[in-house]
Amino acid sequence: MNSPVVGDVLLRVMYRGAPLPGWSGGPGDFGIQDKDNRLHPGVAGDGGGLVFDLSLEVKPGDRPVFAGPLAHGPPKARFLYLSWRNTAGGYARRLKLPLGAITWDDVAAARAAPLVADLDDQPKLTSTGVYIGGSRAVVWTLRSG
Repeated sequence: MNSPVVGDVLLRVMYRGAPLPGWSGGPGDFGIQDKDNRLHPGVAGDGGGLVFDLSLEVKPGDRPVFAGPLAHGPPKARFLYLSWRNTAGGYARRLKLPLGAITWDDVAAARAAPLVADLDDQPKLTSTGVYIGGSRAVVWTLRSG
């Protein structure tokens, strides 16, 4: 696409991963994290898992630059955080879901239907008993509904 389209883009994260073993949090302690450290919970999806629907502002650039309270990181390397909080208020685990693969063509198409990321995550522990977080490869695809 030659000319960028700015505005908002619809995104959907579908989490079909395994529960975090030993995690002490509740339903409000798992979700998409905003810049104020609030977690936005998902809703039960058809066929299991949790669905997180969100909208991000898109600003012009060589590639889309995502903005808003849910977009983290530097402008050219934005990502979403999917986070688990423990009962003490700290994070038990956080996953980075990169947004860099989303193109201007994807943004234009996502005006009518969301770009969807399916995340089938299986939590793993380090040798010290800490859950491995970090970045996860994400493929954003256009889907209706």
